[in-house]
Amino acid sequence: MEPSKGTLIGGVIVVLLIGAAIAYWLSRPTYGDISRKGYDYAMALGSACNGKNEAKIAKIKQMIDQSTQDGELETHEADWLKGIAQQASDGHWESAYASVRTLMQEQTLTATPLPELD
Repeated sequence: MEPSKGTLIGGVIVVLLIGAAIAYWLSRPTYGDISRKGYDYAMALGSACNGKNEAKIAKIKQMIDQSTQDGELETHEADWLKGIAQQASDGHWESAYASVRTLMQEQTLTATPLPELD
């Protein structure tokens, strides 16, 4: 027995919806906004990851913890940064650096287009 035309169309719609959900999931931001202090730590982590500097990663982790205790960093910022630092500590330098780049790119704001000047 062959499937009806309606069943085939329904199946195609389901596949398209699943594809759209996956595309949305993969394109959504990984990180939210971070403070200037958080951005500075991200820059430092990027440098340490790029140089594969374990001692610098350890120091940055301590500084992040201290800044969180001092109220200079929100908990969610510290969690993101420490997660990246942990990737580096585990030897996943490239993925840690990619995470830093993603975090920093998500801080970029899109400028409002200028009106026509002519």
